Amino acid sequence: MATLPIHDVIEELKSLLKCNNRLILQAPPGAGKTTVVPLALMDEPWLEGKQIIMLEPRRIAARSSAARMAQLLGEKVGMRVGYHIRADKKSSKQTKILVVTEGILTRMLQRDPSLENVALILFDEFHERHLQSDLSLAFALQTQEFLREDLKIVVMSATLDTDALQSLLNHPPLLTSEGRSYPITIEHLPPNSPPVEAKKIVPALMALLPDIIANERGNILVFLPGTREIRMLEAALKEHCRNMQITISPLYGELSKEAQERAIAPSESRKIVLATNIAETSLTIEGITIVVDSGLEKVLMFDPLSGMERLITQKISRASADQRAGRAGRLSAGKCYRLWTAASHHALIPHKEPEIRLCDLTPLSLELSAWGDTDLSWITPPPAKAIEHGAALLHSLGATDTKGSITPHGKAMMGLGIHPRLAHMILIGRTLGCESEAILLASLLGERDLFSRSISRSADMRERFWALSDYLNGKGIPHEFRESAETILKTARELSSRLKISLRLSSDFASPMIALLLALTYPDRIARLRTAKDEKYLLSNGKEAILPHEDDLSGEEWLVVTESDGNSTMARIYRCAPLDIDLLETHTPELFENEEAIVWNNESKRVEAREIRRIGAIIIESRPLQNPDPAKVRKRLLEAIHTHGLEALVWSPSALSLRHRLQALHHHSAENSFGDFSDEALLASLEMWLLPHITTQSSFRDCESLDLYAILSSQLSWEQTKRLDTLLPTHFTAPTGSTIALDYSDPEAVILAVRIQEVFGLSEHPSVMEGKIPLLVHLLSPARRPIQVTRDLVGFWNGSYVDVKKELKGRYPKHYWPDDPRTAEATSRTKKYMGS
Repeated sequence: MATLPIHDVIEELKSLLKCNNRLILQAPPGAGKTTVVPLALMDEPWLEGKQIIMLEPRRIAARSSAARMAQLLGEKVGMRVGYHIRADKKSSKQTKILVVTEGILTRMLQRDPSLENVALILFDEFHERHLQSDLSLAFALQTQEFLREDLKIVVMSATLDTDALQSLLNHPPLLTSEGRSYPITIEHLPPNSPPVEAKKIVPALMALLPDIIANERGNILVFLPGTREIRMLEAALKEHCRNMQITISPLYGELSKEAQERAIAPSESRKIVLATNIAETSLTIEGITIVVDSGLEKVLMFDPLSGMERLITQKISRASADQRAGRAGRLSAGKCYRLWTAASHHALIPHKEPEIRLCDLTPLSLELSAWGDTDLSWITPPPAKAIEHGAALLHSLGATDTKGSITPHGKAMMGLGIHPRLAHMILIGRTLGCESEAILLASLLGERDLFSRSISRSADMRERFWALSDYLNGKGIPHEFRESAETILKTARELSSRLKISLRLSSDFASPMIALLLALTYPDRIARLRTAKDEKYLLSNGKEAILPHEDDLSGEEWLVVTESDGNSTMARIYRCAPLDIDLLETHTPELFENEEAIVWNNESKRVEAREIRRIGAIIIESRPLQNPDPAKVRKRLLEAIHTHGLEALVWSPSALSLRHRLQALHHHSAENSFGDFSDEALLASLEMWLLPHITTQSSFRDCESLDLYAILSSQLSWEQTKRLDTLLPTHFTAPTGSTIALDYSDPEAVILAVRIQEVFGLSEHPSVMEGKIPLLVHLLSPARRPIQVTRDLVGFWNGSYVDVKKELKGRYPKHYWPDDPRTAEATSRTKKYMGS
């Protein structure tokens, strides 16, 4: 074996593992850790005949690393080195190193948490932060803590923010391999170049690649965000290179095993590999000296508010950019061309966001239910809302009970190793006698859209199903769909094999059953058209989505949505099927709820009682409810009053006065008051003082019949009422004998609004509460216009009255304006009638 950089730390690694059961190994791409470390540890004495399990996040990396190790041992894969990925396993009783993908390791831990036959778990490429890597590490740490203290765990990574990981692992030894790479020249776009938009990435690359092909030597690796861009660039390059000895090789996860191996294998001719971020680490692609990086990647984002996932194109992290560039310096000096400026490079996030923060956590919720303990150690804790969404969905699918524990149905779902929704569909399909059809549908949903290459594709899932079933039965299918169809059928056959059935479609399977199976899978995405001419649909999860008018299914009243863009406000529907709502009710009546809804109608300002039939947020039928529960009606009315405030009630002047007087007493003498009668206190205690008096009222209009003065008065005893009248009388008796209402609305300023002539002769300022609260006297003209506001009537008589009298005498000559108001006769009449 050629000497690789990792060899420099192998002896130290062996020494550390003799006395430590946890270790972090950091080594850059090309250091050789993936193949060298397992082989170097294969004969360590602490193995004691047990296995080394190495986790590889990607299937292609698992196969290629196992093949390389077997080659170095001079053996075939499946002897001392084997692998186990989905639907593909090569191992034997001799196997000492087993390379597995993430889901496989999780299954192993779920089946046997003690992992009795395993001495070491190597987590390779942990920096990719896949959900299953985080989960299996959390499981393995708990196994090590409670069941297997001797189990060794080594986390290996090319570039990693190690602080959080060291904390999680309780600060184990950190071993670093400096690695070895040849110089790499980085070429950025010129300064001030505008950012390259995602939709223009292929034209931007085609503006750059011809010069690179002509002027540079060696094989080229181009990083693109997804398969669509790979296909577009592949077509453009094949046209450009048609007269050159250049092989164009795509490389992405959905490719066949053979196509992937062709992309990474040595080539006699010059080669251009067009890859997604699958080629960032682990894989060694022969002869690469030039890297061209679009700087973009596609990430599946989950929105727990909408319950939808959407595929977004985003900028990569600086760590990913470094790893991509490093591919050019594995064998010799290389070059990396980046489609962004040097200045914008520093604005990239340092490390990629872990999947656990981005994706649908329903599968994780099912794993945790099966594990039976959610108190795990996470390097990044799962978001609570995403976990709650997943737990709620699992319960609705029957995978968990009311306590969140996994049910037999949930265990059967886990055994299929696919998303819980799709597993549920297949298991229900078995009970409906259409298991093969359910498998085909599940495969359609789990893989790339069959019609992804179609320019004008319909949203109708039925078209996809029948096209795929025709292809399964040997009938023709458009050429552009064949690659996707092969991938989907491969998945379907794998699932059939796992279930030990043959994939045979029934001749009498009807189209309405497609939507039925989908509705059982997506009960939260059943949708109903808002109005006959609308394109908006309301989903059973309460969200809205749009199906454009130009789609063939436009105008269908009922749909089940399987894919949308995930927009949390108004999603666009991409895949769906028309739903027979009666057929759905026949098979799953439990989805339909009948309830008595007693709600407040804010427009009519009344309580409405209706009998409602619904699916989630979708109301199918609503009709008036006869004889609603009076207690519930009163409760809703009270809630509406609380929401709208006391102004919702009609307060008579006497009721308003009583309320204000009681609060004024509380304000000035809380210890001697009869309670708090502020708006806040009355609203908070509606059930105490108002509810007993509501009988048949169901609206604000009905409440006009309530005698609020009598209701408030009933809160006081006879003695309290008399005491209140004494301290805070409702009226002031003027010297003329007139009774004038006092305004207590502001307890700090109890107002007496009185014509000035009616208080002639008053030599003391009027007050209430046994003289403690002087009234704020608003003196009015004979026409009841304000002329003076005072809290010192005597001072007014002695002071500014003289000036006021002159003005009033000129304006009201027929009225009496004495020189000394303190001794004058109070009057409410003109001079002509004073003596009569």
